Amino acid sequence: MAQKISRVSVWNIRRAFKKFGNDALKDRTCGRPVEQLNPRFCKIVVKNWQEQRCGARKLHVILRRKGYGVSLRKISKVMVANGFQKPCIKRRKPRKYRRYEWPLPNLMWHTDWYELDDGQWLIPYIDDCTRRIMSCGVFEHSTTRNALTVLYKAIADNGVVPLYLNSDRGTQFYANTRDKKGNAKHEFEQALEMLGIDFRPSRPRHPQTNGKNERWNGIVAREYDDRFRSIDHFVRWYNSKRVSEAIDYQTPDDKYRRMTK
Repeated sequence: MAQKISRVSVWNIRRAFKKFGNDALKDRTCGRPVEQLNPRFCKIVVKNWQEQRCGARKLHVILRRKGYGVSLRKISKVMVANGFQKPCIKRRKPRKYRRYEWPLPNLMWHTDWYELDDGQWLIPYIDDCTRRIMSCGVFEHSTTRNALTVLYKAIADNGVVPLYLNSDRGTQFYANTRDKKGNAKHEFEQALEMLGIDFRPSRPRHPQTNGKNERWNGIVAREYDDRFRSIDHFVRWYNSKRVSEAIDYQTPDDKYRRMTK
C-alpha cells in the first residue's frame, strides 16, 4: 500500500521474478521492439531517393510499383537515418484541404514568371488538369514578348490552344490601368483575344488562384539541383519521370496521354 500499487501488480512482479529472475525487474522501453533493417533494402531506398529526391509517401508508392512490399514506416526510418528527412517527434493528423482542378486537359493553363538563383527568369505554361509543363523558357528579362514567345511555342509543339489562361496581375500580363468598362490595350491580352483564349487573371492579393504555378515554383526551388544539366533537362524529367501525389502518383506525361486519347 505504501507504494500505491495494487495487489495484482505485486503478484505479477513476484510471478515474473520466479520465472525470469532479475531480468524481470529491468525497465522495459515502451512501444514496439526495434527491428533491424535489411542493409540491402536500405541501399535500395537510398538509390531511389537519389533519383527522385521526394518524401517517404511518394517513395513508398514508387517502391511498391517496383514490387517491394515494405511499409512506409521502414522507408521513413531509412530516410531519417540517412538525413533525407527530419524525424517527426509528434505525428500530426493530415490537414484536410480542397483541391480545385479542371476535369480535362487543355481547358486551362497557368503561367507566371519565377526568378532563378542565377538571376534569370523562368516562365512555364502548366496544364491545370495534368500538371504537365506544356512549354517553358528561360530569359534574362521577364517581358511580355518573352511570355508570348513561350505561349506560341507551347501551342505549336502540342497542337492545341487552351480554352482559358490564368496568370497573376503582373505588368507582363495585365494592364492595371483600365477604362470605365474594364478594357485596356495590353499586348498580352490582345494576343490572347486573337488566339480565342479567355484570359482569367488571379484575384488581387490571392495567389491561391494560381496555385498550380506556385506549387511548380516550389518544386523548382527544391528539386532543380546538380542532377540536371539545364532547365529543359529538368522539365523533361518532371514530365516523364517524376510521379505526383496530386494526380494519383502518375507522371504528368502519363496522365496527359491517358486523358487525351
